Amino acid sequence: MTYKIIRLNDEQFYLLRKNSLSLFENYGHIMSLSRDDSIIYSSFPKMYVTLKHIFGESGSYYDDYKGSFSFPFLIYFKKGEEEFGYAMNIYNVRSVIEFNMAKLIHADDKTATRGILNHPFDEFPESEITYVINFLVGYLTGYFRMLVKGYNEFFFHSVQSNLIVYGYKDGKFFQNHYNSEKKFDKVIQELRTIELSKNR
Repeated sequence: MTYKIIRLNDEQFYLLRKNSLSLFENYGHIMSLSRDDSIIYSSFPKMYVTLKHIFGESGSYYDDYKGSFSFPFLIYFKKGEEEFGYAMNIYNVRSVIEFNMAKLIHADDKTATRGILNHPFDEFPESEITYVINFLVGYLTGYFRMLVKGYNEFFFHSVQSNLIVYGYKDGKFFQNHYNSEKKFDKVIQELRTIELSKNR
């Protein structure tokens, strides 16, 4: 199979998702990725920096209390004479990064039941979805290994719902989870002070 993967802006993603069928996410696969130390999937700062460097700034199609970035894409492919499109959003939600998939359908399709989660369809089965995600994560990991050799840009982001702060500071990527809002807020304030000093 040949898949074309195209970065979408927020407006394009919104318009496509209006006519789509959402898929169940394979959380077993997500957990297996998170346990693999040979890839960058479980690192918010490394995934964010790599996605940003390749595809541009994050979109805003995420809950800013539960997340911190969103990179939406169109996946396009042919099987036989038929053409298929899927919307995919690589985004951070709470303590994980998800690959939210939805099959695109025609606006006037009366046979589809919208608003429910669906199992993968025959043209894009679970095994191929897993392959695409694994390929992307592998590609991002390889790209990061080249990118990091010259990287030296302070930044930070936070996931307020889970008291997570991550970014790049003093020559290192960091990702920390705090047990109290007081400590979380203190760290955010310290990082904002550094950010202001660097922007002067």
